[in-house]
Amino acid sequence: MMNLDRIPHDKVGLGSTVTLKDTSSGAPIVYELVTPEESDPPAGRISPSSPIGKCLLGAEEGDVVEVRAPSGTREYEVMKLVTIHDQDRPEPAPAD
Repeated sequence: MMNLDRIPHDKVGLGSTVTLKDTSSGAPIVYELVTPEESDPPAGRISPSSPIGKCLLGAEEGDVVEVRAPSGTREYEVMKLVTIHDQDRPEPAPAD
């Protein structure tokens, strides 16, 4: 069971879905941070212990993170962040 009190509300943490922009190519990419057992990088599900997962932890919208991987260093800008807390919120009622 996961203790949601330990997961930040406005920063990347376990359960977050993050939309990034590669600063060199401008290409968007979406990742979901999941437990290592649920990790599936080709499907965009990464572990917080992966190279990019480690760099994303604690990031906020607008931050630029530098990821060092065996294939080289890349920079990504955090364009959108949806935390596990945001996902649990009910949809707002439509205005009349």
